[in-house]
Amino acid sequence: MRNRQPKKEITPVKFKDKAIGVERRRNFAKEILYKETNFPKPLEYADIDKAFETFIDKELDMVDSDGKRIPTYTLYSTQRFSEYSQTWEHTDENGNLLMNFKTVSRENNPNFGQNQGGLFNIPGNRRYTMLEKIVLDDNGTEHMEVYSMGQPYAVDLKYKVNFVTNTFSTINTFNMKLNKLFKAKQCYIRPNGHYIPMVIESIDDTTSYGLEERKFFVQQVTIKAMAYIINEEDFEVHKFAMRPRLFMEGERRHKKVTVDLDEYEKKENKAVELNILFEAPETKVEFEIDMDIDINSFETSNARDVRVFVNDMPYYIDKGFQLKNGDSVRVKIKRNNEMADASVKFIGIDPNYVFDGTVVSESVQDSPTKTEEIFIE
Repeated sequence: MRNRQPKKEITPVKFKDKAIGVERRRNFAKEILYKETNFPKPLEYADIDKAFETFIDKELDMVDSDGKRIPTYTLYSTQRFSEYSQTWEHTDENGNLLMNFKTVSRENNPNFGQNQGGLFNIPGNRRYTMLEKIVLDDNGTEHMEVYSMGQPYAVDLKYKVNFVTNTFSTINTFNMKLNKLFKAKQCYIRPNGHYIPMVIESIDDTTSYGLEERKFFVQQVTIKAMAYIINEEDFEVHKFAMRPRLFMEGERRHKKVTVDLDEYEKKENKAVELNILFEAPETKVEFEIDMDIDINSFETSNARDVRVFVNDMPYYIDKGFQLKNGDSVRVKIKRNNEMADASVKFIGIDPNYVFDGTVVSESVQDSPTKTEEIFIE
């Protein structure tokens, strides 16, 4: 029997690591904001109208039977169709308007949109933090800049595209191009870098058929753009002075974050409350606990996300957790209102203390009063 050598397994060397999972999603955000401003660009009706006109003119670009490009006319606001007929490039040698053309118009009363699935915004003019960064002033001092913006509101913009031609074959070409663009139901425009989905609501034939009139065909398409609006007033920038933090051994107090322990006896055990106060704009604190606590509930104020790490291990605080004497605790939060202070209260018990009803009190006054009824026959 011939001796066979075992097959060698070759492990390829990866010269470039690829991020996956959470790190990959963070890289997407970095790529979007690379060499861009700290805020997204505003998005208004005029920006969407211009992007839609460009979409119809470029994506539905066609030529007629003579090889001439079919133009696109916009009929927004006070612009009239007769203005195009006065331009020589849109007319023939007799001054008549060329028959093959496209027109774009929009309804003047946009309604509440479906961009957010038909859901309404959160009540109130709430601001959400987008970026925090440290800036160095000219005098050498540092301060923190907090960039926040309000929630955009959704609107539906309905556009009507009319295609006018004198040949039936051109109508077929236009219809095939249109259905090919929307074969995945949705098609997108990108005004100022925002992706706006569009859907076709209807395709109608509005041709006026007459025996004595000039023969031409009109196909009308209604397209709905599910957009959202961002105004410049929605952006805010706040500056906070960077103060030096002082730490003292034996103290539980930061310069901007306060950690307190409150203990009080109840009937069956000793309750413990761990109170943490975050002054704006602080969002994290790290300290060392000096007793055992079994946390079973918590309360928050102006904090929508609380994360707890015990000895660098994350804990799900909804189900409760335990703290041991000497553990290193790190707490991170996210505020609802970046301008206001936030607080977190962890409520639990001391597992080393158990109430024992059989212990005799040192003072007679502390002993429970008992009475006995005596019956005499």
